[in-house]
Amino acid sequence: MGTNGMKRGSRRGNRSIGIGLLIITVFCLGAMTNAFAAKDSFTVAFQTQFDTMDQYKNTQRSILNLGYLIWDPLVERDPDDCSIKPHLVTSWTMIDPTTWEFKLRPDVKFHNGNPLTAECVRFTIEDRILNPEQKSPHAGNYKWIKSVQVVDNLTFRIVTEKPYPLILERLNVLFVYDPIYTKEKGDRYVSEYPMGTGPYKFVKWDKGSKVVLTANKEYWKKGVPKIKDLTIRTIPEMSTRIAELISGGIDSAEYIVPDQVPLLEKQPNLKIIDTPTLRTNFWQFDGSGRAGKTPVTDVRVRQAVWYAIDREAIINTVLKGHAKITNTAVNPFQFGYDSSLKGYEYNPEKAKSLLKEAGYPDGFEIDLWEGESEQDAYNQAAMGYLAKVGIKVNLKDYRANLGQLITLRNSGKITGIGNYAWGNYNIFDADAILAAWFLSADPKCYNPDPELENWLTEARLSVDQELRKELYRKAQQRINEQVYWIPICAFHNIHGANKNLNYKIGIDDVPRFQYAEWAK
Repeated sequence: MGTNGMKRGSRRGNRSIGIGLLIITVFCLGAMTNAFAAKDSFTVAFQTQFDTMDQYKNTQRSILNLGYLIWDPLVERDPDDCSIKPHLVTSWTMIDPTTWEFKLRPDVKFHNGNPLTAECVRFTIEDRILNPEQKSPHAGNYKWIKSVQVVDNLTFRIVTEKPYPLILERLNVLFVYDPIYTKEKGDRYVSEYPMGTGPYKFVKWDKGSKVVLTANKEYWKKGVPKIKDLTIRTIPEMSTRIAELISGGIDSAEYIVPDQVPLLEKQPNLKIIDTPTLRTNFWQFDGSGRAGKTPVTDVRVRQAVWYAIDREAIINTVLKGHAKITNTAVNPFQFGYDSSLKGYEYNPEKAKSLLKEAGYPDGFEIDLWEGESEQDAYNQAAMGYLAKVGIKVNLKDYRANLGQLITLRNSGKITGIGNYAWGNYNIFDADAILAAWFLSADPKCYNPDPELENWLTEARLSVDQELRKELYRKAQQRINEQVYWIPICAFHNIHGANKNLNYKIGIDDVPRFQYAEWAK
């Protein structure tokens, strides 16, 4: 794996053989364990390795999901109906259009015994996220905040630059830091030894391998967590996750690819948890030539690529229906999604005609970069369709090193097409994806468009929901017309799990491991 891509004509067949051999090997080594017997612990596998333990130095899904275990968000999202409910804050009041007042839950303590106060919230937002010296990749999500005012120990106010429609949505991913601990220990220490108020306490981090947590016995929410010890192993390779799951080496594995579901369904000790999620999969073109001029800087070529691929057929056959096709850059679960947009139908002859018109009658070569296991099966099939119209794809496979792919993306080095999955940072609003990828100041933007940027800026600063919906409709239409993206699907998060381990995965793509319990 690496920047040179791979030749993988028989990849899927080899993958199945590899999984089988790994399973046999694990059994032969005697790794079979009875996870159910250890009712006071469980082990789960994440696919992405942790680069840091600091919530505000990383935007990866793995560190976000860890946040709900070690820290607490200010508000909590219901996994069933997605509504926002009180959590660390018990109530909120809009004082005026730009001032919101919040009351904190009393007697909440950090794992070191320090009390949670309003000053902790101010410190987290102003000193950790918005402070330019911190260079937090989350700063753009909070620039709507003018100031955080401490009223008393348990009361704070958020003052916004203008009326802002997503305050509660953002507070669901706001994890509060202890200013005393953070200042005393320093940034480097905090990035390796996290400490919050959450249901689990940090024990150790074996970099590249696992994070060990144990129950916070003083947790303010009584009866949580139900299982004492939790180990999170990082296993990027799908074949290894499946082998470990079947052998009993782990109790849960995330992001199972659809073609491995039948194998796991045959295992008497396992079950499949299949949840539609907010996580969106798409191809982003380097339409502006940011990483270097390629044929996809021509809109006709981008249109041709979309026409050349039968997305629906791939999702129905290769992904076996474990995903929902999307026709816009916005996830169907988000406010602002325009269901009237249908995208480009499968029409290879139209694709060939556009390529000829653009000056590529014999096709061309283009790079496609991928970083997650669920993307590969779709991409392999799509590459076959593109080959039929003369487009040869050089696949850059970063599934074992997503962090490096993100670094390359943010530094403007993704040539041609980047395939990304975006969980929208658990925000059920179009702003979470459109502003994140199409505002020119964001390092993820490869298609700057001044008019599009104006619409998105106006939408994120308005509380008029009908106006916002219209602005997002125009934005999605522009993105489709210019084919800055090819939307692919809204992923399902497929977990394989021990049949006796019960937990929920929300539409927000967050497994509620803090509420997990072994069947009695």
